[in-house]
Amino acid sequence: MFDLTGKGALVTGATGGIGSAVARALYAQGAMVALSGRRIEALEALAADLGDRAKAVLGDLSDAQSVAELPVRAEEALGQLDILVN
Repeated sequence: MFDLTGKGALVTGATGGIGSAVARALYAQGAMVALSGRRIEALEALAADLGDRAKAVLGDLSDAQSVAELPVRAEEALGQLDILVN
């Protein structure tokens, strides 16, 4: 379909149905994916299921400070951030 090799993507709500499907699609196209949400166990399970290019990054979109820190943490986890899926 398309090649996202070398691109870093942050997916918020990654433990939900749509979020996890988007994360899987991005990963399948070669992207490094930062999986964000409030449930660390579910994020880590999804990251383990996807593989080494997926990283769990806690983020609570109802908390302003967490929102401000989320892209920074995602970039630290991936090395770069090119794509945001909210």
